[in-house]
Amino acid sequence: MSKNQQLILKFLELKPEMTTKEIAEIVFGKIVEYRSKEYSSISRSLRSLEQEGLIQRVQVKLKWRPKLKESKHSE
Repeated sequence: MSKNQQLILKFLELKPEMTTKEIAEIVFGKIVEYRSKEYSSISRSLRSLEQEGLIQRVQVKLKWRPKLKESKHSE
């Protein structure tokens, strides 16, 4: 698991629902534009974590949250 992925999971534990942009800004410590390399990097990390079943996408606003461990069969 990458350093960014570990940070993302820690941030989502503290604040269960965050947008990709919010996560990118916390990870990189600056304002991040939607088409920047930083935003793309975080977006790739989030998709990877989603494929591993560790987080899930919420709503249309591209928010993310830790995945509930009890419902493996509802994927």
